[in-house]
Amino acid sequence: MSADLIISEHPIFSACGIFSIERDYGGFGDKICTFLVALKEGNKAWMKMSLRHDSDKWIVIVRKRPFLDAWAHSRQELQLSTGNEAVWRGDYKFHHAEMGFAHGRDNPVQLAWCDAHYELDRGLPVLHAGFTDGITRTIWLLANGAESFPVSVSSEKSARLLFRGAGDRKTQPVSVASLQSLIT
Repeated sequence: MSADLIISEHPIFSACGIFSIERDYGGFGDKICTFLVALKEGNKAWMKMSLRHDSDKWIVIVRKRPFLDAWAHSRQELQLSTGNEAVWRGDYKFHHAEMGFAHGRDNPVQLAWCDAHYELDRGLPVLHAGFTDGITRTIWLLANGAESFPVSVSSEKSARLLFRGAGDRKTQPVSVASLQSLIT
């Protein structure tokens, strides 16, 4: 990614887990929201979300354990949502994520795209989270010790539900539209 730093510090950005917003000239000049994800042993992963003006997407920083529980409730890829580092590293596509994350800050990896809803289980609401795209990126983060990480969701409702059940309380869900309005 060849980029000129647009914004590096802003109280709203840090509250949303955002490291920076930059212009990505390789991507037709789109603005890119960049996230730094802490991994075990002081390592880092870099992820991004394109801030296209017509996007309805939201960004939520999720916590590992509650997110895994919500993913397991959806029964999507149950062997991965209930797995451990050995299971995740053994996934047939894991090496693709290894290669993608190897580029670091120069070419951050796209956020996974999820959705969330609640279903009643024995009269109690239970969070269900599923993926549209990005399972392999997510298991790579988990295998490398990420305790919290950003995901994108398709609506405010889904973002609020996911945040309520699995969100990192040091952050807030944020819409791509609101980020666009802050930086234009």
